[in-house]
Amino acid sequence: GFCQSGLFGIVRKPNYAAEQFLWFSYYLFSVAASGDYFNWSGGGFVLLAILFQGSGWLTEKISISKYPKYRDYQKRVPLYVPRMINLWFLLSSKGCGF
Repeated sequence: GFCQSGLFGIVRKPNYAAEQFLWFSYYLFSVAASGDYFNWSGGGFVLLAILFQGSGWLTEKISISKYPKYRDYQKRVPLYVPRMINLWFLLSSKGCGF
């Protein structure tokens, strides 16, 4: 099967989501440092986001063909951006103390 618990219960591609968030953070720091909204790091973020959209689409297609229950998982769990209600239930049900 495929993993549906832990981080994979929050988003389907947690590593892709984290990478995009990291590059977006770099962009925000560069804006704060330079004062310019249009700078080179913004281009890097946009290009990497496009790359992850394409590779995310490809891996989703492969997973659908490999696992029949993957479509149900797609309906329950978002691709990159977590739903706050899912995150809340995951944290509260595990007793994480947050």
